[in-house]
Amino acid sequence: MIINKEQVLAALSNVEDPDLKKDLVTLNMIKDVRIENHHIAFTLELTTPACPMKEMLKNACTNAIKHFVAADAVVSINITSRVTKPNDTTQLNAIKNIILISSGKGGVGKSTVASNLAVTLAASGAKVGLIDADIYGPSVPIMFGLIGAKPSAKETEDGKTLILPIEKYGIKLLSLGFFADPEQEVPWRGPMA
Repeated sequence: MIINKEQVLAALSNVEDPDLKKDLVTLNMIKDVRIENHHIAFTLELTTPACPMKEMLKNACTNAIKHFVAADAVVSINITSRVTKPNDTTQLNAIKNIILISSGKGGVGKSTVASNLAVTLAASGAKVGLIDADIYGPSVPIMFGLIGAKPSAKETEDGKTLILPIEKYGIKLLSLGFFADPEQEVPWRGPMA
């Protein structure tokens, strides 16, 4: 039996990315399909190098090929990742890496992890900026001993005002906690929050 690329792609179109809810072929995650007799090789290009589903997707691809193409197929899968960037990167051109720490639940240690990671990266020589965008309880001012600190501002030549971050431990810090009195409640309208 001769195996062709269309058969392989048809088989892999049965494997769905659990987060994106579409099949891997439609998502353009299958690259460089190579077939030699019963040896099938291709690249599975994930959206992040830290994908927790990488082994599950690899096994699902292998099973799909063995089920829909040939039970005796020898499958080789090279796993890579494609990190997408926003279309307008004019203000982010100088930033090499962005790490986002988030959770849908409060009180799980996001700020602690982010602060420790920032300090560790800065100590290893990286240029680090930390933005605390927690509107309900910004804790970076507390973690860095900067309660009551206020960032300064400067006007650019084109009339724009820039907020200058506060620096501590070699880290440039911005937090919503710098813009509100820690003892004062801040009312947020639902859509703004």
